[in-house]
Amino acid sequence: MIDEEGRLRALVTRLGREYREQTGFFARHTLPEYEAMRSLDLTPRERALFVTLSVVPFHTHPSGDPKREVGRGGLWQVCATLRRQHPWTFDPGEIADDGESRLVRLFDNLEAMDEYDARWWHTCAATVHEEFDGDPRTLFARHDYVAPHVARDVRRYALPGIGDVVTTPFWLRTVHDQVRELGGTRWLRMPVDYTLFRVTRKLGGLDLAYRDRDDRDLVADFWTVFCRKHGLVPMAVEKPLRLVGLHWDREGKAHVAETLDRL
Repeated sequence: MIDEEGRLRALVTRLGREYREQTGFFARHTLPEYEAMRSLDLTPRERALFVTLSVVPFHTHPSGDPKREVGRGGLWQVCATLRRQHPWTFDPGEIADDGESRLVRLFDNLEAMDEYDARWWHTCAATVHEEFDGDPRTLFARHDYVAPHVARDVRRYALPGIGDVVTTPFWLRTVHDQVRELGGTRWLRMPVDYTLFRVTRKLGGLDLAYRDRDDRDLVADFWTVFCRKHGLVPMAVEKPLRLVGLHWDREGKAHVAETLDRL
């Protein structure tokens, strides 16, 4: 689809402007994590907890297939429903005390969750309770709300599903947009999950496999170099690309093709 770096830069610049202005394709579609948060009436602490615990299951299913993100059965709407119907699932103190078995029973009935999610959710909630006084913002405050500093430090803690090369920048981007502005976000890596990997492969017509770790690293490194070379902020590139990728088969591909025709 794109074989010249200049056209890719022009494309992501145009998509970024459309995303910021909420025009065309981006007037009709919203990132599912932000749509879910808009449906909830939360305090700042509750917003931080919702983002932090909801990213725990944000990983590829053990089968190797991506988890559904869009729609009522998507991961983010499932988490929003949990917050409304089972608010204890976002209470670190209650979960830490005796919540693991309750989480297992509850998550067993949720298609969006896999065999790891209840245990990881419990571990993360217990860590937030014990290490951060029940508030993820405590970790951010310790690092003066500087995103790269938080990204380096978070791996010291028992936070499975959060402290990895994909979820950490995704989590920090969402905190930045939905909880509190962070410094240094331009130095975060692109969170190349299945959606970002797939849209990159489609844009470049690349023969790459998501299950190949070297291929995933190659795509992540490409976006790091590309953004730095052209003075772009990775998360500003990521958000419109993610939305296009989430809706690729229905509208995303067509929108990219139309945009390229206009460049």
